[in-house]
Amino acid sequence: MQVNPKIDIVAVVVWYNPTAEQAQNIQSYIHDVHQIIVVDNSAASNSHLLDGVDKELYTYIPLNSNLGIATALNKGCEEAIKLNAKWILTMDQDSHWEREQLLSYFDLINSFPNLHDVGVFSPRQIYNGQLVKYSQAYEDKIAVMTSGCLISAKGFQLTKGFRNEFFIDEVDNEYCMHIKQLGMRVIIVNHAYLIHQLGELRVIKLLGIWRKEYIDHAPFRFYYMVRNNLALSKLYPCYKKFNQRRLSKIIKRVVLYDNMHKSETLKMCLKGWWDFKKCIMGPLR
Repeated sequence: MQVNPKIDIVAVVVWYNPTAEQAQNIQSYIHDVHQIIVVDNSAASNSHLLDGVDKELYTYIPLNSNLGIATALNKGCEEAIKLNAKWILTMDQDSHWEREQLLSYFDLINSFPNLHDVGVFSPRQIYNGQLVKYSQAYEDKIAVMTSGCLISAKGFQLTKGFRNEFFIDEVDNEYCMHIKQLGMRVIIVNHAYLIHQLGELRVIKLLGIWRKEYIDHAPFRFYYMVRNNLALSKLYPCYKKFNQRRLSKIIKRVVLYDNMHKSETLKMCLKGWWDFKKCIMGPLR
């Protein structure tokens, strides 16, 4: 059965203290889906950023506090299913589409065989303006990033949604692993591209010779990365090696490249490990 975006797809975007420019990103997909659900994790209302947008095209849900990306996504997806969505387009506030890429994405999804076997579709993401070409149109993946994903309503209901206790970071990876555990597929669409801003791009030179680019995050984010990565290995032992490789890359990046807040970041990594050992989840205390 074909997916009709204007009927079957509802988009969910999570806001957290968005800028006016970030709020404008919804314009890149608002006219190609049935409706947009804006879930706002900010303490103050940002409804004024939707002034001028046709009220029939969106629903604004203020949470009046940062309840975490998982809770916000769950609230948005639940609302989308009430609108009879068969698929949910999950978006970050700092992602946007070029329209031809979005329409190509939908076309490629409709061309995929055995659509009902897929729990998550994902586009490729462009971070630095460089577009990588791939020979295969589709690939099976263990996990993909949330922004730009098309998740099936059926899969969401079977998983019972994203894990609220993860709060932020690894929320998307846990969801994908859960989908695969249920026998559904996670597919990346290699010939559709989403423009996404992931942290802050920094450039350093190792030994004054080798140029290295890396994505920088605030130190507190590494608490969640470490804690939740370890939780994933416990929840899904079959993906333990996959998660261990990713965790080692995180630690390596801090040790080798972080010249701004290395000490504080390493402390957050250690606290994440310690809280995992003590079975402490939820927001950082």
